[in-house]
Amino acid sequence: MKATLFMAISINGFVARLNGDEDFLSNENWKCLLSYAKKYEHLIWGRKTYEAVKSWGGDYLESLKDISIIVVSKNNKSFSEKNVTVCQSPQEAIKIIKGRKYKKAFLSGGPSLNSSFAEAGLIDEVILNCNPAIISDGINLFSKGDFELNLKFEKVDEFSSGIIQLHYYVL
Repeated sequence: MKATLFMAISINGFVARLNGDEDFLSNENWKCLLSYAKKYEHLIWGRKTYEAVKSWGGDYLESLKDISIIVVSKNNKSFSEKNVTVCQSPQEAIKIIKGRKYKKAFLSGGPSLNSSFAEAGLIDEVILNCNPAIISDGINLFSKGDFELNLKFEKVDEFSSGIIQLHYYVL
């Protein structure tokens, strides 16, 4: 089993500013994430991404209460939410997904986790929401690692907000 990677980025490939702020990304990205998470019935996040979303407050995590969230964390930190399972590697996350009889894994960051999945050869589809913004510096879609993903274009969707959603398959 492999994973679909979904991420929101600036046109120049940043997922956040260096301080973690995502103010240049449209809220429409969250709606897309929710739609995919409901379709897949789960979501795989890295610890930092999970903690960032949790820090936003409001209804963000509440809107995922019926979704199984798998947090990959090297320090094996636990979380109090009933729908959250913690594991230590992409391979362990895939094992959990298989055990729960999901058809495919759904991954949405952050950059370190994206790279870990890429290095393990566990990404077979990439969906990028390219937001109409260019920022001078930020956090890349992938952290440094030893991998290369060659992609085949599948399709493009355009949203009224100016977001261009690119769909690729990994060769």
